[in-house]
Amino acid sequence: MKKPLLFVTFTLWLALAWSQNVTNKKEVINPTVAVSQNNASTDLPFFTSTDDAEKIVARIMETVGLESNFKIKIANVPNVEANIRHHQRYILYNPEFVHQVNKATKDRWASIFILAHEIGHHLNGHTIIGTDSRPEIELEADQFAGFVLCKMGATLEQAQLAMHFIANIKASKTHPGRDDRLLAIEKGWDKAEIQIKGITFISKAASQTGAGPN
Repeated sequence: MKKPLLFVTFTLWLALAWSQNVTNKKEVINPTVAVSQNNASTDLPFFTSTDDAEKIVARIMETVGLESNFKIKIANVPNVEANIRHHQRYILYNPEFVHQVNKATKDRWASIFILAHEIGHHLNGHTIIGTDSRPEIELEADQFAGFVLCKMGATLEQAQLAMHFIANIKASKTHPGRDDRLLAIEKGWDKAEIQIKGITFISKAASQTGAGPN
């Protein structure tokens, strides 16, 4: 008798907790976007299970120099969402939604972006400010995802790919319009690229200086 009670309790607190969803849609809404196959690859798996998600999240956190302390669970949610309860960070996902994203995009970077977006909500403190999705915080999470995907080796096209399939063209009360979201991703991606180029330039300069005569 204890297991059903625990399940009901877990379901209730999920319903009451503040959360941020990657989109306000339950389904991929634009499955006809042309997908380029000439893009950067990654050794990360497609997001098809909780184990896959844990590997992807661990790599994202490694990229930003932090330990991963998220619990990732299948849940009765519309798509993918971030929330926090009893000091534990959660990323909850609907496997059918993730399957649709993978099937439509045919590129693992799309689902990597979705997980990075939810991590962005956690790291930006959105899950502890007592509010659900709002356009401004969705853009912050998009910018973080663009930043970290660039650091992980994704092209700008790959970083933006998921948004062509899951974002509405027009803004809503909870989520920005597609163009604004694409711009936020580009802003984050550009910021990371500038950092990468700066580090490369400094490394080359240091190498040349070290190789020269004393």
